Amino acid sequence: VEAGTVVIGTGKLGQALLDYRGFAESGLNLMAGFDICPSAEQTQTGKPMYPISILEAFCRYYEVHIGVIAVPADNAQEVCDRLVACGVKAIWNFAPTHLDVPANILVQNENMATSLAVLSVHLQAQMKEEKK
Repeated sequence: VEAGTVVIGTGKLGQALLDYRGFAESGLNLMAGFDICPSAEQTQTGKPMYPISILEAFCRYYEVHIGVIAVPADNAQEVCDRLVACGVKAIWNFAPTHLDVPANILVQNENMATSLAVLSVHLQAQMKEEKK
């Protein structure tokens, strides 16, 4: 069973996520992107991008269960609240901020800056070890 998923924020990150074909192999159906002002009607691979004004209607009609947040930190909580209000049960958060959600909502935070910093620290340690 594919989990209906929407991406909020259709900038470069949002569009890259929408166009990534590997999610389908994991049972995820990235259905559409939403933005205050979508830059186009669809992504390079044809995924639709809509104005955020129709988010709630879309999510209810298609029974969307996962929301991906790819907006600036200042807008993330508002987007999160809208997703929760329209029935989303899980959120994949790329915004570098903490989200306040009800206890029954799953949140996976991705902090790319932290991940890269951790990788850099491990690489430096490995290189230091190799010099010995």
